[in-house]
Amino acid sequence: MKNVFYFGLEPLKARYTYQLSKEWMPATFQPYVDAGKINFIDVEGVFDPDQQIKVGAVLDAVGRGKFAMSQCSNFLDMLNKDMIKDGDALFLQDYWHPGIESILYALDLYGISVEIYAMLHAQSVDEYDFTYPMRHWMRGFELGLDKRMTGIFVGSTIHKEQLRQAGFEAPIHVVSLPIHKELTEAKIKDMVPERKPCNVIYSSRLDKEKNPFFMLSVAEQFLKELPAAEWHVTTSGKEFKSMMPGVLDAMNKLAKRQPRFKLLNNLTKEEYYTELASARIQFNCALQDYVSWTVLEATTFGCDLVYPNFRSFPEFIPPDRLYTPFNVNSAVIRLQEVMTKPDPEYNITYLSDLGRQMEGYIVTNGIEHEINIWHESEYCKRLLKKK
Repeated sequence: MKNVFYFGLEPLKARYTYQLSKEWMPATFQPYVDAGKINFIDVEGVFDPDQQIKVGAVLDAVGRGKFAMSQCSNFLDMLNKDMIKDGDALFLQDYWHPGIESILYALDLYGISVEIYAMLHAQSVDEYDFTYPMRHWMRGFELGLDKRMTGIFVGSTIHKEQLRQAGFEAPIHVVSLPIHKELTEAKIKDMVPERKPCNVIYSSRLDKEKNPFFMLSVAEQFLKELPAAEWHVTTSGKEFKSMMPGVLDAMNKLAKRQPRFKLLNNLTKEEYYTELASARIQFNCALQDYVSWTVLEATTFGCDLVYPNFRSFPEFIPPDRLYTPFNVNSAVIRLQEVMTKPDPEYNITYLSDLGRQMEGYIVTNGIEHEINIWHESEYCKRLLKKK
């Protein structure tokens, strides 16, 4: 029987990484475990549940390295005990996995051939990503690992195209981000709040690639023009953080002079989902986002969208929910227009959930032909019926 060794991300309960690594992805592979097709082994790492992001974007820079390398150490112990065999699979929840070269080195010396899959969230191929300045040394690592990949999962077609232009050769499957729709909805199923018709929520990080200064300009003008509206900025962290100089100061100053611009920190997932379920619109102005968890979680709880007509967003967001990028007036006008529209019916979360299921199907069955969930959903549904 095939073993699938899963290398999850640090299970921070305040971030999406806990749900992803401890709930959504194990649930993805459970049907194949129940059918006797695979064994699913969660490769554990050393982790401090109270860890805060001191330096870093999505995860702490030091914590990411320590956790990933401890996973590699644990896997090498299993290799040393002869627990890995030809035909097994490794699934990296993030392509950036410090220490993975030690595993490749040992597997080659042992003469064991395994399949390797990874979710590639960004990497240095995008000029707006925080890793882009690292490309001079990072690109060699990226392309070297690509030579060993059986399959790569990405969120959007434009990301796949960027990877191809950078020299990636492995099969690349466009699957959105792997949300589990049912498990996510269950978080607040018994406490759905009343929706507030004029509330806007902003949930992106306050780092350069998310363009936070633009958000502040839009929020100030929007609140000036709509006296009944509120604008909520949220974070799961104990306090707001940013690697971008000046943005926190500017945000706090806006909050002081505009009482309807509210800063909500230290939110649990349930509290954040309640915010989404009560807000009218999720606003985004990211320079770099391949789908974005903000889209998936917002639409899961019935929140409408106003996003820039930029990069990956036009692939799955309707044109009447997009504004001209970098244009404050266009963003404010679109927000006002969407406020008057009926409740939306998006299929984004449904397709992303389908993409998550396709990851399990592809890894279990060793599928190499590429799929694109945004444009081949009916085909993917047929494949999953045969699983």
